[in-house]
Amino acid sequence: MNWLYSTNAKEIGTLYLMFSIFAGMIGTAFSVLIRLELSAPGVQFLAGDHQLFNVIISAHALIMIFFMVMPGLVGGFGDLISSFMLFISNRVKKINSIFKLSNLFLIDNLDKENSKKFLLNSELNIFKNSKFRSYLAGLIEGDGTFAVHNKNSISKKYLPHILIVFKTADLPLAEYLQHITKCGKVYIKSNRGYVLWQIQDIKSIFIIVDLINGYMRTPKIEALHQTINWINLYIKNNQNSKIIKIKNIISKIHYLELKSKDISAIDSNAWLSGFSDADANFSINIHKRSNKNSTRVQLYYRLEIKQNYHKLDYDGNNISFFSIMSKLAEFLNVNVYSRSRVLNDKKFFSFTIISHNKDSLIKITSYFHKFPLLSSKYLDYKDFIYILELQNKNKLTTSYLEEAINIRKDFNSTRTTYNWSHLKNCYLIET
Repeated sequence: MNWLYSTNAKEIGTLYLMFSIFAGMIGTAFSVLIRLELSAPGVQFLAGDHQLFNVIISAHALIMIFFMVMPGLVGGFGDLISSFMLFISNRVKKINSIFKLSNLFLIDNLDKENSKKFLLNSELNIFKNSKFRSYLAGLIEGDGTFAVHNKNSISKKYLPHILIVFKTADLPLAEYLQHITKCGKVYIKSNRGYVLWQIQDIKSIFIIVDLINGYMRTPKIEALHQTINWINLYIKNNQNSKIIKIKNIISKIHYLELKSKDISAIDSNAWLSGFSDADANFSINIHKRSNKNSTRVQLYYRLEIKQNYHKLDYDGNNISFFSIMSKLAEFLNVNVYSRSRVLNDKKFFSFTIISHNKDSLIKITSYFHKFPLLSSKYLDYKDFIYILELQNKNKLTTSYLEEAINIRKDFNSTRTTYNWSHLKNCYLIET
């Protein structure tokens, strides 16, 4: 009965094939009877009713055309044909997109040959590139949100979606990540002062989750696991559904494993780069020392996140971010600071790590040399490095101070000039 009332395209197609095979057997029987009757002169098997032979000929034609060929070809193989046409259509769209995207910010200065190479690399390599996967995991853990319907909730059900927020200046990065993943859409929320990369279709959710699974380091992995459980249940309930076709990206449909937190060394992948693009900043502080007649320039790398995850554990206790912040502090050889502040009558608590001494600055600059930042913070980092190199060369002259003051005029929130050349052929799409 499930088959007779099925709305699944593949199951309906199978029923069409079964019907056409049965009709073909009847039509073939009529064909055999016609040939036996014509095997010799005179009446052979249809004696007594001379009109029956004509009826059998007409019935054979009708059955073979309208009850075997058409249901079998259109109904039975229609699903396969439509899938093939959809595959061809997607390939054509991707080829067209290569030429359309030649006018985008990151390909403007590349010739056609390099543009094709760049886009082919981005499509073929990101899904096996641990640098990309770890960077994306860090970015989502910083500025991303997983929204999954709670099965125990009586509110209206909704499909899972992933939201990643960028500041308005980082629109090119949002479009870049959306382009190379082919997932979701980018929305400009100009009235709210940010850009939103929204991923909410089943195929894209599967791809993003599969990419970052095993590379997350914070308590936000709970939301990832909740999403994976939803996906696995969805796959189980829709094994034969057309909706779950995602074979263009992965080799086959498979259940996702609930991988634990990444406990590898911080400098082993690009996770901190993505996390810093979300929640870190660079500072150039210039102040006069009270006990000396001189001006001092201090450089800081600062990473600040909230103290607790928004959900409680199974025992009703807060889930703290202290563990990951301690690991980052240990990596940079600095301390973890606790901070509280009041905003709109609400009190917020956060953990902060600050690199300002020589050893920690060497650590962080060495890391970002290996795994560069990709947002507009990369431009701040370049200015930050320039001042740091002058300090290391002991060029603490009047001109050095003037350069630091001038750089601060176009730095962080005051920046007005942007250059996105660092996205061209960056490490995210390397093999």
